[in-house]
Amino acid sequence: MQHTPPSPPPPLPPPFPPDGAYGAEPVMLPLGGRADNAPDTRAAKGLSLLMAIGINALILAALAWVAFKVVEVEEIEIAVSAGPVEAKTEIVPKEFQRQTRTKPKPASGSMAPPLIAAAATPSNVFVMSNPTEVDAFGIGAGFGEGSGFGGPGGGGGSVGFFGSNSTAERVAFIIDVSQSLNNEQFDLIKSELTKSLERLSGSTQYQVIFFSGPAWFAADDQTGKGRGTRTVTHGGKKYLWETRGGAHQYFLKGDKELYTAPWISVSKANVARTLRRVEEVDRSYGTDWRHPLRMALSLNPKPDVVYFLTDGAVSNGQQAVDETLKLNRRGGRPAKINTIVMMQPRAEDLLGELADKTGGEFTVVKADGSVERPKGRRKR
Repeated sequence: MQHTPPSPPPPLPPPFPPDGAYGAEPVMLPLGGRADNAPDTRAAKGLSLLMAIGINALILAALAWVAFKVVEVEEIEIAVSAGPVEAKTEIVPKEFQRQTRTKPKPASGSMAPPLIAAAATPSNVFVMSNPTEVDAFGIGAGFGEGSGFGGPGGGGGSVGFFGSNSTAERVAFIIDVSQSLNNEQFDLIKSELTKSLERLSGSTQYQVIFFSGPAWFAADDQTGKGRGTRTVTHGGKKYLWETRGGAHQYFLKGDKELYTAPWISVSKANVARTLRRVEEVDRSYGTDWRHPLRMALSLNPKPDVVYFLTDGAVSNGQQAVDETLKLNRRGGRPAKINTIVMMQPRAEDLLGELADKTGGEFTVVKADGSVERPKGRRKR
């Protein structure tokens, strides 16, 4: 049997060639045996990005929660600070209600309402005829048959004087300041006029005209004594008044036209100026109805209501009444003229006629300060 010799061993690989023998740098294999590590790098970057996004999201969520809490606290603070305002608002209506329900006080009180209804029989000036119908001034609201005369076209407010009450946008007070008035009468007139002016509403315009022999607006100056020439300074100009004889025949010297004035809007300052004039005015000689009534009805626009107060009859009274009625029919709606006489029943016929024919009221003020509307005269 032939013996077969063993195969020779395979040849050994040649030794590593020197650097650069194969034209390339030797490749260092990683421990894992992979030559390309790009996939692991991309995965790590992706993981880092996800972690960063997650952390940022948590931070944003935390900031949003903090911001929500801050807003919530601020809202609570605002609600608390608004509390006193609501409490103050509740007080105002209560105060208003308390004022509007104030009852009229006696004549001696500084806050006594000036507008009261005159009674058919002697009664106190300041007693309300219908206390259940009272507005913010403590004034009755009814006007009766006479409401067809001299009512305001719209707006206006409550006005009144010595027992006659109306509503008007424009009201003129004509006040006798003749020497025949005694101290009690004169003081009472000033007191009642003051109350009436103080209670005019802000939507009302007014004028005050004084008269004895001459006539002048409250803002004018009147000088002169006795029966001689009297001077009225109006708008910086001087007007001379003289008499043709007696207390009832005064005229403007030089045939000058009777002066006029604009309406005065109600304000604290304007009323205060007028009240100073009311306080300062003094009595003087003469009583002539014609001029003050013409001055009142010549105001532009015409008054809605006129209060004409005097202390007695005059010799030319019928002429004054006729001229006034004729003038009142001109230039739009006639004014309602309320006539008031101070303790002088002899003037009843003429003053009653003037009131009746203009839709007004005629009132007598008695010695004790009470008012009376004579029986048989229409109540308006």
